[in-house]
Amino acid sequence: MLTLATGHIDRANEFMATGYGSEAFEALRHLSIEQLGELLLDVPARFGALKAALPEMPSDQFQREWTGSSGHALLRQSCAFVRSMERAYKRLTGRPLEGRTILDYGCGWGRLLRLMYRFSRPEQIYGVDPWDLPIETCRRTRVLGNLAQCDEVPPALPFEGVTFDLVYAFSVFTHLSEKTADAVLRAIRRRIDGKGLLVLTIRPVNYWSVHSHYPPGTSIELMRTRHRELGFAFIPHERPPIDGDVTFGDTSIALDYIERNWTEWQLAGTERNKIDPYQLVLFLRPW
Repeated sequence: MLTLATGHIDRANEFMATGYGSEAFEALRHLSIEQLGELLLDVPARFGALKAALPEMPSDQFQREWTGSSGHALLRQSCAFVRSMERAYKRLTGRPLEGRTILDYGCGWGRLLRLMYRFSRPEQIYGVDPWDLPIETCRRTRVLGNLAQCDEVPPALPFEGVTFDLVYAFSVFTHLSEKTADAVLRAIRRRIDGKGLLVLTIRPVNYWSVHSHYPPGTSIELMRTRHRELGFAFIPHERPPIDGDVTFGDTSIALDYIERNWTEWQLAGTERNKIDPYQLVLFLRPW
């Protein structure tokens, strides 16, 4: 795949070697998402300037611990999600994604954030996570962009004064308590452009058939019932509560719950990627 893009990578490498970083990223934007992802997995040594400037990948073990997959398998999943976002952004806003200000909420070690270089300069790309380890890992592996740690229950987002055209949260709302999810949505709503798009994933009710651990007092039948009757099913993990609420666990959310309760947002569409059947992609427009 990279052979087809060698000319653009050569130009990007020459720009980077001579100190023209912005032009280097413009050249990389001629690559497809898949080609850029392939390059970022392991920049060949012959592109020395790019190899020194672009982020490194964390170890396969670290990737698997955070996402359950690594390498090319994880890249395919990541590219499928990014393709969904790109199509939806153009369809729902009438604008291309290129050149937009983008926020990755719950950026982890930056696996998706890196692919945003296909659309915008690093100065326009932002990543936040409530845990310090992923932010430290992003910095250690030289992920380019604006990075910050946020509160687990955020009263506001970092980067005061910045308005985002696209905000995405992959596999974040699949883990949040109801109270925490509401807080995150409010914080994002205050900072998203009125014509912007929020893309996030949720788990459908059939997720509970593959969930691996049911603590005492829970069961597959109970979680399915909560999902169908309440619209929100949550098993908290064993961690200290914040203001009486355990913020993180395993979550499924029904679409009718979202339409009833997320009143600052319009559900503009959904999409399911075959490569990741237990993540339903939602596209939300701010009211």
